[in-house]
Amino acid sequence: MKRDTKAETRAINQILWRDWDPIGCGVPEDEYESYVWPVYKLLIDGAPPQAIEGYLRWVAETQIEIEPPEERVALVVDKLLALKLANSEEKYA
Repeated sequence: MKRDTKAETRAINQILWRDWDPIGCGVPEDEYESYVWPVYKLLIDGAPPQAIEGYLRWVAETQIEIEPPEERVALVVDKLLALKLANSEEKYA
């Protein structure tokens, strides 16, 4: 099965914008696009939830310079993992 990278990254961007949104003040939909590819890489590499959570916390604290939205971080990680993007033999058989 061939990957639809464009659709997958669009889905990640939507989760980051709609559910993570550490800025939280009606930012444009492309506000978090620069973080999509690192998240995508973590997901396709099968990174554990703690690694994804750590990346999102790092971005919020060091790049955006805001406290991460604690009540939403775990929810966002769950939604990202639910995309089931990890490389597996089943997908490419």
